[in-house]
Amino acid sequence: MTSDEEKRLLVLAAVAKLGGSGTKKDVLDAIAEGDLMQFSEHDLLKRTSRDELTWRNSLAYTRLGLARDGYLTSRWNNWAITEAGRRRLSELASAAAAQRSFQHIKRAALPLLVSIAEGQLTSDEAALTGETIGSEGAETQRWGTSYERDKTLRSAAIRIHGAKCMACGFDFAAQYGAIGSGFIEVHHTRPVSALGGSSRVDPATDLVVLCSNCHSIVHRRKGEPLSLQDLRETIKANRDLYLRQRARADAQPTAAPEGQLRGARRRPSVARG
Repeated sequence: MTSDEEKRLLVLAAVAKLGGSGTKKDVLDAIAEGDLMQFSEHDLLKRTSRDELTWRNSLAYTRLGLARDGYLTSRWNNWAITEAGRRRLSELASAAAAQRSFQHIKRAALPLLVSIAEGQLTSDEAALTGETIGSEGAETQRWGTSYERDKTLRSAAIRIHGAKCMACGFDFAAQYGAIGSGFIEVHHTRPVSALGGSSRVDPATDLVVLCSNCHSIVHRRKGEPLSLQDLRETIKANRDLYLRQRARADAQPTAAPEGQLRGARRRPSVARG
């Protein structure tokens, strides 16, 4: 990949991660906060003429080339990826996956870039405005019965609820860095299979975000998923029990080492006249 192709991959991936569109600031902030780019000393110099860091100015010019080639549209400071841009993003991500070293891309961020290109991850900063209501649950006949899911509902749920587990508070980005940014699982408070065909789903009330562990525990009892409140109470009760047990253990007197007991001598009494 050329230097320009690396920059193009970064810009296209950041726009896709934001849900398909975003302002210049949103896109460049997503690259920096997602820890996607490795910066040279020159990149971190400030351009006095524009009062911004060199790398931000450079990627703004990369956006112009993407717009010229039909991969982005740019109107009123809003950058939006086109269908051709999504195809180009996939091509660049595939090329990057086969490359060993980069000038601008952080090697550790490559799995995240590939995942974004494959459409597996969306950001909690998804560019969705207003109320987002969709339908899910329509049956599709394959070898068995599966149920359709609306990806925009997942994006809306993350935008509304954030990307931290609503049961235990686990944050994938805090634990894993860039590769965990924006990752969370979305749980239907009503099982999709029980919706009775295509039904109205409100991401604000019908969807919650959970970490992988909590999502698994919710479905531990087949056919009887735990509610979010039940799960929170279970976690709290077990945490409280652990703290009480820990406090009792800490309060137990510590036995003297065996060697000290064997070596101890009773001081002889002294008669006082």
